[in-house]
Amino acid sequence: MEDFEEIYRTYFTAVWRYTLKLTHNESLAEEITAETFFRAMRAMSSFRHQSSLHSWLCAIARNIWLDQVRQNKKFADISDTGMMRIPDPVNSPEQAERRRQVQEVLEAAGKLREPYRTVFLLRYVDNESFREIAARYEKSENWACVTAHRAKEMVRKETEQDEE
Repeated sequence: MEDFEEIYRTYFTAVWRYTLKLTHNESLAEEITAETFFRAMRAMSSFRHQSSLHSWLCAIARNIWLDQVRQNKKFADISDTGMMRIPDPVNSPEQAERRRQVQEVLEAAGKLREPYRTVFLLRYVDNESFREIAARYEKSENWACVTAHRAKEMVRKETEQDEE
């Protein structure tokens, strides 16, 4: 247990900042971060060291966030309903359409199997470089590029099917 306390002290701030970047909401970021460490503590024995501990914790946080995105079809203000929302108020039909498209892409990405889901989110949500993604997976930059491209194509096909 002492080791996990050290992990918590070492990574809490980084995971919280990451979830804040995803949610744009401090209280929701705190909730997701707490749930992340709770799940990580329960699953610590299954951590396979295929990625860094930081990457593993962020993947758990991202999955919790994506679960919430999937569960909350209509993004509402968290302070009113407990649901998350995509930030920035809608001021025009174009902004409303853009928000709908972003939501659709995030939901499609959430349906991808690993490693496509995580690579897609790292590349196109977190704006990580192929070099950073490759380092997380201990793979080549080419692998990261190909995996991101395939994931993007899967999301594109999924969103096109939804429109039909």
